Amino acid sequence: LEYELYKPSEVIASTTASAKASENGVVIAYASMYGHTEEMVEAFARMLAEEGVRNIRIHNVSYADESFVISDIYKYKGLVIASQPTTALSSPASLLLKSLALRGVGGKVFARLGSFTWAGAATKTIDSMTEKLKLTVVGNPVEMKQSCTADTVEACRALAKEFAEALKA
Repeated sequence: LEYELYKPSEVIASTTASAKASENGVVIAYASMYGHTEEMVEAFARMLAEEGVRNIRIHNVSYADESFVISDIYKYKGLVIASQPTTALSSPASLLLKSLALRGVGGKVFARLGSFTWAGAATKTIDSMTEKLKLTVVGNPVEMKQSCTADTVEACRALAKEFAEALKA
């Protein structure tokens, strides 16, 4: 067997170059405890499609293999994280964000969606975990209380329009 040895700096340079060569599209990574966040994510994805975004990858990080999620994140220009406020240190969305930080993933067009019942902290936690990633944050986060209402849908529509425009830039 023959092995080709690479210098760590070459591997990092190659990975960084491939991360910057993103295709136009978006990864929506979410965790949903009771299905309400998932419902919001599906509505948001439909709205992105209506705005002309064609490459939309949705991953439920509660059970998706992290390697597939991260591969798609490297591949596409946009990233949306959606989570309930249980973004504690060991929640699936939190673990994904930590993995992205360890890999230095940045330069993405980024938006946040959150849901809550009594304490709306999901998007604040997402913001605190992603502030060092050098993401281009689009719009205000959409947070819904308990379930998807008409107001939530309209906020998602406005964010989807703004996000689609940012992807085109």
